[in-house]
Amino acid sequence: MSRMTYPLLAAVLSSLLTVSPGNAHDMDSGAAAATTAPGSPHADCAAVSTPDQKKDEDTIRRIEQAWLTAEYRGNRQYLECLLEPDYRTSGRDGKIRSREDVIGRVSQTTDLTREVPKLETIVFVHGDSASAHSIMHSTDKAGNPKEVHFVDTYIFHDGRWHAFGGADL
Repeated sequence: MSRMTYPLLAAVLSSLLTVSPGNAHDMDSGAAAATTAPGSPHADCAAVSTPDQKKDEDTIRRIEQAWLTAEYRGNRQYLECLLEPDYRTSGRDGKIRSREDVIGRVSQTTDLTREVPKLETIVFVHGDSASAHSIMHSTDKAGNPKEVHFVDTYIFHDGRWHAFGGADL
């Protein structure tokens, strides 16, 4: 093994095979519906995840738009199911935000009266990984048009896509 030790590999594999209620987004949406009772955290993720996920560009575009909608509409559960436990993103200021930071920000910035902007998204899928460069067209507080660019990275496992990293550009 090049840079990973056997104990670390064992820990990673163990964490992938162990699913707790706090890691409900690790479950496949189909498996969650088939193996858990309605109302359980796993069934809830199956219900809120983007449906009909494939390893294609269209699915990633739908997830990117649903992610933005979740942020605008205060749907923290969607993000809890989408973001990997070790998710990190970097801002234009260089600060790193964790999964908890991103999810925690949703309740603070939610405005149900704001229209959710449409995204232009360029997607690259490579096997079980994908990257999406999205451009959000919106307006600033003065009403002037502005563009916001960001990149998100995904991995496909357990039957659906999970975000593991991102950057605001």
